[in-house]
Amino acid sequence: MPDPSTNDAFPSGSWPEAEPEQRTIAMMNTRRKAFRVTARAGFIVAPVMFLLPLLIPLLSGDYYSPAIICMTAAWAVLVSATSFQAMAHTKAGGHPWLHQLWAVPAAIIALFPGGLAAFLLYAAVVQAVYHATK
Repeated sequence: MPDPSTNDAFPSGSWPEAEPEQRTIAMMNTRRKAFRVTARAGFIVAPVMFLLPLLIPLLSGDYYSPAIICMTAAWAVLVSATSFQAMAHTKAGGHPWLHQLWAVPAAIIALFPGGLAAFLLYAAVVQAVYHATK
């Protein structure tokens, strides 16, 4: 019978403390699932936010400036969804929140070309509707 005061009871490297706790693994998997769900939602919401405001001039024939703001914000949502997708795929033991270090500046930078694209596309639709109804 092994003596409990010695380390002979457990082979080297098989101490119970050396194995990861199941609760920690479950918590990491829950976070990753939440990141994946958020990323999927962002990849769906971003195109809807960009394209849905184009229906306003088609249905009403009027120019509505907050629609351009919504279309511009869609670009930031797309960058954020990409960040959450990257966070979902970090390796175990990694730090998924580090992706926010590049996502926040990238989202801010994406607002400039996104705003320009939103303005040009919205103006083109408004102009086409105006000429079609004139």
